[in-house]
Amino acid sequence: MSDKQYISSYCRISKNQVHVNGNISFESDKNKSFPEFIKEVYKHLGMSYPKFYKMDHLSKLGLVATEFLLDYEKKPDLSGPGTGIVLANSVSSLDTDIAYQKTISKKEEYFPSPAVFVYTLPNIVMGEICIKHHIQGESIFFVNKDFDPSLMHFYVNDLFQRKDLNSILLGWVDYLDNDYLSLFCLVKKNPSTEKDCSEKINFTVHDLEKLF
Repeated sequence: MSDKQYISSYCRISKNQVHVNGNISFESDKNKSFPEFIKEVYKHLGMSYPKFYKMDHLSKLGLVATEFLLDYEKKPDLSGPGTGIVLANSVSSLDTDIAYQKTISKKEEYFPSPAVFVYTLPNIVMGEICIKHHIQGESIFFVNKDFDPSLMHFYVNDLFQRKDLNSILLGWVDYLDNDYLSLFCLVKKNPSTEKDCSEKINFTVHDLEKLF
């Protein structure tokens, strides 16, 4: 199946830089904190999505990575059941879990926040992406110590075989205490009628290893 799918674009966000298909699309002062950086990215993208400011760091990171991909793809319509999402990270929602724990750890300062609690599951980032882009296809979030190209390759191919999908948003999105890495790619079917593209990357385990 791998010769029938390809990676049409990919986005890497780390160290206050955004790379799309290997080229820098945005960068900020490396000394700035993640909240400062991600706010600059939001403004750079020209997004008008007030809910963004209420999200946890993990969701913001995943959402802007998706936006950069879709901008590069000239804003394709991913709505409906034809698009799936497969994401993974190494720390789950630990950053938000720690923040929430601080609100309940002392009886005298007990102030549990529903707004924080909402983000104590790692798959919420997928939900935020799906809500914004009206994606209704199958989704799954893996938590592993490291990115597993073989697992991701198998699962994405399996979804293309079993489900009627046209594209899958595949990615790694990790955040803990201002240390972060996001690498998203858009995997598509490769119909025989589509013209080849010099930037096209075959969807193979080897190519995933090189990207990630």
